[in-house]
Amino acid sequence: MLYFEHTIIDTQEGLCNQLMSVIRTVGEALFYRGIGFDTCVILGKAYTRTSVNFDSPPFFAEIPIDLFIDMTDLTNVLNSVNIRLIRSRAEVVSPCQGIIECWRPPLRDMSAVEHRILGQFIAHHFPFAKQALSFAHFLTHLISSIHPKWEAIHYRVENDLRVMIPSEVLDLHKNNQMQSTLTTIHNAPDLSAIYLACGLQEQEYNDVVNQIKMYYPNLEVFNKRQILKGFPEIEQQFNALTLEEQALVDWLVCQAAPSFSGWYNSSFSYLAAYLRHYRFIHPTTTKLGPETTGVWDVWFPRI
Repeated sequence: MLYFEHTIIDTQEGLCNQLMSVIRTVGEALFYRGIGFDTCVILGKAYTRTSVNFDSPPFFAEIPIDLFIDMTDLTNVLNSVNIRLIRSRAEVVSPCQGIIECWRPPLRDMSAVEHRILGQFIAHHFPFAKQALSFAHFLTHLISSIHPKWEAIHYRVENDLRVMIPSEVLDLHKNNQMQSTLTTIHNAPDLSAIYLACGLQEQEYNDVVNQIKMYYPNLEVFNKRQILKGFPEIEQQFNALTLEEQALVDWLVCQAAPSFSGWYNSSFSYLAAYLRHYRFIHPTTTKLGPETTGVWDVWFPRI
């Protein structure tokens, strides 16, 4: 048996960086199963932010991976292609031909066909956590029932970015995010509403909305929290989620939205676009900017 272990190199990685590692792990198990090896996937730990703005360390805490992935359904999916799924090295059995640690980058040269097979498998068969899916379906259906023409926009300007980039660069990034959002709205004149996928705290969120409303006063702008205020029982359940689960809800909404715009350099935006691509959603409805050639296109190409 050849084992492939989901590995997090830096425990300060957000939701979609972690999911990329999971996808890579499953992809390697699929490949080696296809060339005749008995394979097994090891999925154990996951992590969540402890605060939106990284107010005080530790910035991340360990959580069960079940909060991201339906492990029962994934076991069944992998069993259907003769791959086992376990949760830790303690479950490894002999004979063991090796344990291969998988992170986000490819472990070998992959053909375009291999990349496409992996993307389609994840897009059509990978089971995300049912609770997050339930919230995302609720939000998506509610918005669509009122606004047939709406767009999800990943608005990534939370102050946790301060630990990654200098404050002056963050200010520039915030300005670029606003300009990109205004351009998106300008280029879709029949748009009636936008859903901001973000973790901004209330005052910061209101400042962003006010800036947008200066240019487009008739446009409806909302995020998950604004919508859920009208449903106190559901809101209470949502507030009990970890921050990374709440991000998962946003991410699932971005995948299902009629159209989606995001920041290319963000793993959140890129991975949402990746799954939209392999679900054969019309390419004109998915926009990533600024246009660039970077690592995501190499690691997880949309072929």
